[in-house]
Amino acid sequence: MRKLLFLLVIMMAVGGVLGLLMRQDTGYVLIAFNGVTLETSIWVLFAAMIVSLFVLSWIKRILFITLRPSNSLAKITGNLALKRASRNTIRGLLELVGGNWNRAEKLLTNSADKVPYPLINYIGAAYAASEQDEHERSKSLLRSAHQSTPEAEFAIGFAQSQLQLKQEHYEGALASLLRLHKLKPKHKQVLKMLVSVYTKLKDWDALLALTPTLKKDGIFDEDNMLELESNAFLALLDKIKFRNKLGQSGKELVSEVETLWNKLDTLSQDDRMRQLYAQTLLHFGDDNKAEHFIRNSLNHRWSDDLIYEYGNLKQGNMKKLLANCEVWLKREPASANLYLVAGRLSQTMMLWGKAKDYYEQALALDGQSEALAELSRLLEAMGDIKASQNLMMINLNQASNQLKPLPLPNHH
Repeated sequence: MRKLLFLLVIMMAVGGVLGLLMRQDTGYVLIAFNGVTLETSIWVLFAAMIVSLFVLSWIKRILFITLRPSNSLAKITGNLALKRASRNTIRGLLELVGGNWNRAEKLLTNSADKVPYPLINYIGAAYAASEQDEHERSKSLLRSAHQSTPEAEFAIGFAQSQLQLKQEHYEGALASLLRLHKLKPKHKQVLKMLVSVYTKLKDWDALLALTPTLKKDGIFDEDNMLELESNAFLALLDKIKFRNKLGQSGKELVSEVETLWNKLDTLSQDDRMRQLYAQTLLHFGDDNKAEHFIRNSLNHRWSDDLIYEYGNLKQGNMKKLLANCEVWLKREPASANLYLVAGRLSQTMMLWGKAKDYYEQALALDGQSEALAELSRLLEAMGDIKASQNLMMINLNQASNQLKPLPLPNHH
């Protein structure tokens, strides 16, 4: 406030002095140029010069605002363009989510060069183009994304691999994913996509090599991991069996099957896979490894399907096998298959009475058991023809009950 008053006092004093001078002597100025003369007082000329300087100052300011892009008018215009482009980007993304591919691509592409970070625009437009099966245009948009933001190599590569998977270009997707895996070895989604590609390409060996990482990083839950390892085991097992058909020794292949089983340790949780592994060992003639696996596996977790394979052992100490079964009977007295196997082992050792008892106990637990046919055959060999025939009739009646209701001819 004091400064303002002081300034007013100064201005009034200057104005008074100037007024006094103007009254005392107005002065005279003559300007002549090219036949034109201009006469005025020095004070009018002085005032005109001040006004002219003020006008020139404003003209300069207006030109500066208009021509320099970083300032007011250009800045206002630029801000408006940026806001419009940003709105169109948001609209384009909403159209993309809503499935309006053509509209989304146009909005995102047209506003890409007007936003500070066009990467999202180009990637979104690439997805939209791909959904319209415009794959070349999609590739071109991804190239534009890389040119605009070369440091976003991973994001662009990830989008590219997703589009390649969608287009079923599995070899190209694999190449893209391997580059991404090298950049980020623990990226969960990349690992999942690699599993998908390896499965599509049936590259089971590569999938097998990836399983330790999948387990260590917890990429899949137990059920999905079991399904994945089961598919790999079945496919690789088919290859091994095919080589066996071509003449390669089964005993040579057993160690390969064993190594494969040990790598896919999730399989031991599945009864069907455990039974298949035991059957494979038996198929290749390694009864010792089959017996060892079945015994240890059953001691760890019981399975009626797996104990059935124990009765298919053709080599080894039968007395010891039967003793193992009798120990298990104390623990699993309701297993019809266990009684069936104990009966077969007893019969192998020519313990006819014991075999008969075990078969009868198996039938008491399960009327559909193979013990019915085994007991019938044993009784016939022991001379009890009537009991054998009765069992055969029971077996026939059970089979008849499973027949389809079809028309039969009438005999009068």
